[in-house]
Formats: sequence, C-alpha cells, structure tokens
Amino acid sequence: MAIIHTTVARAGALALACGAALSTAMLGGCGDNTAHAANIAGFKEVSLGTSFWDITAAPPAGAAAGDILQAQSRTDAPPGVKAWDVVYVSEIQPGKLAYVSGEIYIPAGSAGGPRDVVLWNHETAGLADACAPSRRSRIEAGRERVPALEALLAKGHVVVMSDYPGLGLPGPAYYMAGQPNARASLDMLRVAQKFSEANASRRYVMYGWSQGGQTTMWAENIAASYAPEFTGLGAALLAPAVRIKDLTLNSMTSAENAGYVISTLPGIQAYFPALKYRDFLTPAAMEQLPVLASGCFDVWDAAAGVKDAYVPGALSPGSAWWTAMTAVDNFTPRGSMPFKIYQGSADTTTPPPLTKRERAALCSAGAAVDYQEFPGLDHGAVVGEAAKVLPAWFDERFAGRAAASNCGAP
Repeated sequence: MAIIHTTVARAGALALACGAALSTAMLGGCGDNTAHAANIAGFKEVSLGTSFWDITAAPPAGAAAGDILQAQSRTDAPPGVKAWDVVYVSEIQPGKLAYVSGEIYIPAGSAGGPRDVVLWNHETAGLADACAPSRRSRIEAGRERVPALEALLAKGHVVVMSDYPGLGLPGPAYYMAGQPNARASLDMLRVAQKFSEANASRRYVMYGWSQGGQTTMWAENIAASYAPEFTGLGAALLAPAVRIKDLTLNSMTSAENAGYVISTLPGIQAYFPALKYRDFLTPAAMEQLPVLASGCFDVWDAAAGVKDAYVPGALSPGSAWWTAMTAVDNFTPRGSMPFKIYQGSADTTTPPPLTKRERAALCSAGAAVDYQEFPGLDHGAVVGEAAKVLPAWFDERFAGRAAASNCGAP
C-alpha cells in the first residue's frame, strides 16, 4: 500500500520517469498535470477532478494506517511549493480501517536535512463531501484557508492536514466525535513519511481552530499510544471547541445556533450508531436534516427560525445523547507538550470560560500553557491574529527553547 518512489520504466508509451509516484516530474514536464500513485496492484494515474474522491472500496487486508491509496497534485500551491491531495488509510477506531482524504504541502528544493512537520487540524467545514478542505481552494475570500500556511512553508516545514473520516469521501462524517478525527490527523504524519520529496522528520507541532481544537486535544491525548514513533513538540489552540456536551448545551440556549446543534448530531451518531435523532430533535427540527447535504453552512440559516427545536430532556443527565457526548468528552490531557492558546474575549461560539477550563486541565497535567486573550475579538477574528505570531512560537519549539507559561494566572 505504501507509495513507491523509485523511477521505473513501464511498458507502453508512458514511462514512469514522467509519472513516478509523487516525483518532481509530476508538477512539470508531463504536460497533463496528473498525479501517479500506487495501490496494491501497482501504479495508477489519477487525474484532477472530483472522481479522485469516489472511493467505495474498504482498505484491503494487510493495509496499515498511513498507507496511501492515491494522490493528485494541487494546482494552487504557493510559489516554490509542491502540494498534493491524498487518499490514505487510517485506523479511525481500534481495529477499524477506513480511507480518509487530506493534503500535504512540501517546500521545493533540497532540504539540507530532515524537514520538521506542522500538522493542521481544521475547523467546522460542513458535513457534505464537497465541503472537505482538500476539495476547496487554498485561498478563500482573499485569505489563506490554513492559517499561516505560506509562512510555515517559507520556514522550510512540511505542512500536512486531514479532512477527517467521512468528510470528502463516502461514509458518515465524524464531526465533533473526537478520537476518530485525531487518529486520522496523526496518520497524516505517517503519510508525510511516504513522500521522498518531503524528507520529513519525525518531529512535529500541531494546531487547530474550533473543531480542530478538539482534534488537537484528542491527538495530544492518544499520540503516545497511537503514534509513538513521532515526537510532538508543541500544540496551539485557536478558539478551541473541545467538550461537545457543554458546547451543545451552550448552543441550545440560542435559536440562532440551532444549525450548529443539528450539524453536531450526525457526527456523534456516526460514532454511536444506536442514537436516534427523534430523541433529541422535534419533528420541525428533523426537517432540517436534509439541508446538511445541500450546502456546507446552509443549515445555519435554515434552522435559525425553528421554534422548540429540541425534545424536552434531550440532553439531560442520563439521556442517550448525554451519555454519548459524555463519552466523547471523557479524556484528559497527558501534559506531553507545551500549549499556546489564542482566544477572543467576545467569542460566543466557544466562550472564554470553556477555553479557560481546557487551559486549567492542561496546566493540571503538567503542560506549560501560554493563554492569550484578545479583547473584543470573536470566534473568527482571533484566527488572523494568531496566524501572525504562531510561526515564531513553532520555531521556538523546534529549536528546543523552553515554552512560556502563565498557568495560575487569572
């Protein structure tokens, strides 16, 4: 299953010198801008287009987490950078393998040594496959979709990211389900090892915004057991949405957040299939479920007008949904790496008190935590401010400098 990096002649008009899997020839000289990858049957050519994500088969017996099924080059990489979308294997639950999609960005040219890796964990993107980050442009609304991406690449780092299970590929999206997304994220470190151009080290830092904050926290929790061959040197949280039960309870107090609540339920149900929507949503709210498939954020507007969206006691102690969300939230930090936290004081999606609770948990675990709150900034505005300073914080982690901490401060 692993991608092969040797340049081999192949019978027929096409030679692998112009199509070797993930070679430098892939981005220039072949003329057709196609990527060439290997599966267990050998090399295959994967052209640009939505069919790249049409994967219906399950990983074969003997597949391992991090194996790559196929890859295709992206056409929107920054200057001097090579980038690919990938479909790879992840063990999204113990003993359960699935194909997941993601992206990798590699500075061009010789590295002069192993390149350290930055792992990005994306925010809420929607539940439809077309909403997957790898299916979208690198630049959206004039800004980088991945905060500080160009700055991190300019420093010579490899940057990798997962779409998370079921987003981008067929199957249910595990939105806000925690551990499956963290496993898929950590497996992108293994994917990076398969790219000879990357010359990726086994040292990494990671960061995530909103839902990506939950992914980052869960990844820190399981990294030592799930991906022990890698060394995490630091993590950053941008307005993190970590504990789904309390976040849902917070959203249920505001009619304008009904779309967020409705979006959350399918991801939790993907992890706990016995859950029933009718135990949480009223009939009027259940009518909004099909909207999840019609657009990435359409349900936010569509559901805002629903009155009495929730069944009484839907998320009361002992209910099925309470029990499931409690299980998702049932993890504690390991204290294995320092954390930087960026939070806006005006954030109502992930309110500061919830973020400060995660800070306290990290501090209690023994991590150095530097919490920074930006006055007046909301859930989205804090991202741009964090992007300005994050690359320098990551540099300090790779350089082995001691991380600042304000644990114990208000």
